[in-house]
Amino acid sequence: MKKKPKIKEKSITKLRKKAWKLQSMYIRQKEKGKCFTCGDQRDWKEQQAGHFVHRDSVDFDLRNIHCQCVHCNKWLHGNLINYAIKLERIYGHGIIEELKRKGDQIKKWKVKELEDLIEFYKNEL
Repeated sequence: MKKKPKIKEKSITKLRKKAWKLQSMYIRQKEKGKCFTCGDQRDWKEQQAGHFVHRDSVDFDLRNIHCQCVHCNKWLHGNLINYAIKLERIYGHGIIEELKRKGDQIKKWKVKELEDLIEFYKNEL
């Protein structure tokens, strides 16, 4: 008697990595490789996508993620003072508290949500 083949479930981890990779490319291209915090201009491929709040629940909130140079994102740990100033200037007073509040919530990503994000970014790129 043959065993039934297992239906392989899509891995949330793999889908999140794929969605993040596409989102990162989208952000860096959209912002034309200009660092959000210091203004350093480079080819988008040389830049990174930096978070203001590092939490699952805001990983795909476009207000929370912007193009950053390696120096600001890695060596200055996000250059958060300049990041906060720019966030307030662009999105208005209260954005920092809103992102923090949203970041404090627990988010369990679903396969469909991540597949939708992947499809969106594929279409945008």
